[in-house]
Amino acid sequence: MAYKLSEGALEVIMNGGHYDKPVMQVLGSKKIQGSGANERFRLLVSDGKYSHSFAMLATQLNDKLITGELSDYSVVQIDRFVTSLLKNTGKGEKRVMIILDITILAPGTTVGKKLGNPQTWSEESASTSSAPAPKPTPSPSPMARPQPTLGPGLDSSLISSQMTHPIASLSPYQNKWIVKARVMTKSGIRTWSNARGEGKLFSMDLCDESGEIRATAFKNECDKFYDMIQVDKVYYISRCQLKTANKQFTTLKNDYEMTFTPDTVVAECTEDTGSMPTIKYDFVPITDIANKTPDTLLDVIGVCNSSANIQELTARSTGRLLKKREVTLVDSSGGAIVLTLWGNEAESFEGSSNPVVCAKGARLTEFNGSKSLSTTQSTMLRLNPDLPEAHKLRGWYDNGGANMEIVNISARAGGFTGGSNEWITFAEAEARQLGSGEKGDYYNLVGVLTFTFADNAVYKACPQDQCNKKLVDQENGLFRCEKCNREYPNFKYRLLLGANVSDPTGDQRITAFNEAAEAMLGKTAEDIGKMQEYDKTGYAQVFEDVKFKTFLFKFRTKMETFSDEARLKTTVMNAQPVDYKDGNARLIKSIKSLTGVEV
Repeated sequence: MAYKLSEGALEVIMNGGHYDKPVMQVLGSKKIQGSGANERFRLLVSDGKYSHSFAMLATQLNDKLITGELSDYSVVQIDRFVTSLLKNTGKGEKRVMIILDITILAPGTTVGKKLGNPQTWSEESASTSSAPAPKPTPSPSPMARPQPTLGPGLDSSLISSQMTHPIASLSPYQNKWIVKARVMTKSGIRTWSNARGEGKLFSMDLCDESGEIRATAFKNECDKFYDMIQVDKVYYISRCQLKTANKQFTTLKNDYEMTFTPDTVVAECTEDTGSMPTIKYDFVPITDIANKTPDTLLDVIGVCNSSANIQELTARSTGRLLKKREVTLVDSSGGAIVLTLWGNEAESFEGSSNPVVCAKGARLTEFNGSKSLSTTQSTMLRLNPDLPEAHKLRGWYDNGGANMEIVNISARAGGFTGGSNEWITFAEAEARQLGSGEKGDYYNLVGVLTFTFADNAVYKACPQDQCNKKLVDQENGLFRCEKCNREYPNFKYRLLLGANVSDPTGDQRITAFNEAAEAMLGKTAEDIGKMQEYDKTGYAQVFEDVKFKTFLFKFRTKMETFSDEARLKTTVMNAQPVDYKDGNARLIKSIKSLTGVEV
């Protein structure tokens, strides 16, 4: 069989012109030294007239080479490619062709030989060639033109797509480049403080047709660009510092990462961005997550079946106050899993309308046989995204999926965890000896608040976000925090509520911290604190009004020792009104299991 190659195509492309879908032969491949964990390969390609070794395979095509689908002597159609000028040490600039998409027309094992007698391409050989010019007319690429002078910002009207450099071609050895990239994810602003000083930063993940890269902005650049840059929009970016990527903090397939500098310029792309790659998801059905390895980063989509209140905890390593919220997701595979949100995402999340939640790059964790997901600094979270999978899930949930029996893979084998969907009684919790182990146990219970301890239920706390320590009134207009070793003229109110909860099988003394207590009392700590100061009657009435109200509690219970006496300490992690529709469905299910009779 005869294979017709696109003779002369390499000459056009290497002179900065355009050639549509050239057909070429692969004559060899070589791994680029120093390409790190994300391997990159150079190809020796031929158009039958010339051969050229400065062709680079985009990383998403590596599998074709590794599996042998693409091999020596393969005939391929190069469906998409870009070129970039790179510095060639001591030899000026060298144009590189980066192959983004190919179609294999004939495998190398079938072709079995080199086609034609191609000569090694160089500008000298091309200029002395007597062969007729190829049909496509070479046109100087805008990439070969001088870059526009960049002022304080980029004027996107002065830039064409062909003037930009593909992300895959960037290296620290270049200093003049512009990328056109879509923002896949953007973190919140984070702060740090150490011996060298303090500051803030945010990071974003960028992508174009050739690959992806992490970019980070510190201090002044953080203030300058944070509000400007939005997820899913496309921007021209230039004048960033490139350095080796820290693989401890990123899973992107790039050996380098960008750091914004005082000279960095960013401009939103105002032209049609339809050709730019959109965010790609690899959703895993929730029931399949049970078989995945812990610490894996996964893409998941599900309907929020329930969400807990905000919880506060202190990081052991830094002492910082952290806020988290647990959200239970379900999907049509019949599975449920807990997704933990942190920080601003936890505070702003609203789950009452059962939104479809999409998380890209959530980390899988395992504890005592229970698997759950947690967002990280680079996780991209979206509510009700405009995706086919989201629309399908919405229809499933609203048309019976909400009442489907599910398997909660966040339920610990032989016990319970924060994501367990089972409701039990105090008698069952005692029979299962919950709280007697080394670590606390979690369970859900429907109970009545029979008594509250109003005295000392509210206190004045340190005003710092990361500290909730009770302040000491200095009686001079200042309040001292022993933990921070500072005095403040102001404070914040916080709740620490003691109460009794009863169900038909028993009762339990419980403790509820700020957010859980606010949910039970129906008022904020600030409001209750002011009432304690200025409206004693109203303050007492708040605690009277909540008596004998019924809640669905989520408890953490743990045996602790006080004055050589072991006591069960039970803390309210979440309290919410009972969904009686759900409760009735559970009762009916219990009756069926006991009697074997349809109800």
